[in-house]
Amino acid sequence: MQTIIIKLDAQKLTNPDLDMRYTIPDYIEEYTNKQITDNGYDYINESGTELAIWLAAEDAASQVQNVIHCLKTKRFCGNDLSQTAQIYISEQENAEIDVCTEVSFTPNPSGELHLPDYVKVIVMEEQNIVSVSFAIEAPKPYALGEKLNTIDDQAYMNGYNWAALLDYYLEMNLPDLLEGMKTDPEAGSYAAYYEDTPENRKKASQYADLIHYLVDNEEDLCQTVREDSEEIEWD
Repeated sequence: MQTIIIKLDAQKLTNPDLDMRYTIPDYIEEYTNKQITDNGYDYINESGTELAIWLAAEDAASQVQNVIHCLKTKRFCGNDLSQTAQIYISEQENAEIDVCTEVSFTPNPSGELHLPDYVKVIVMEEQNIVSVSFAIEAPKPYALGEKLNTIDDQAYMNGYNWAALLDYYLEMNLPDLLEGMKTDPEAGSYAAYYEDTPENRKKASQYADLIHYLVDNEEDLCQTVREDSEEIEWD
């Protein structure tokens, strides 16, 4: 077997969740029907901010394109790894990173998020506001809302309860995104606002991408409702 390594820098991630050391190889194994398999992980700098994930493959040079595809099309714990990951390959088995060759991984040159239609970042310069608009009645978030409501009948997912659930999720996982944020929920809609600054534009983009991740990977919110519903301030 040959070696593929994914190198991550926690300082560059929106959400440096350690579960990625498991979810990334699990997803790649499933995507490739176990043609690429998990081969362990390790922290590779003294401060513990850089994580390397080892994968095993029969032909690393050709199969690495499957890894690149997974990182470009899937969010892991809310992170777009196509913007930050580095990928290395070697014909050796269990190769160390310093003997591997880095594979060109071109991130999105514009840095723009590829968001679905139901979530948008809108800059309103005249009002000095940057907003995140979430169309909760669009088919995919609506279907997730129905599922959450079957888990707990308090989770009737109007705009107010989306605000309650998202506020709780942020408080537990990404509290920095709550700083300076105001919300404007209605019965059939949800929006969040920040003062328009360069830092807050970045926060708004991160938040929009997180909403995309949570809707696309619904188990995170389902688990939150199953385990923490009593802590959420439902409408």
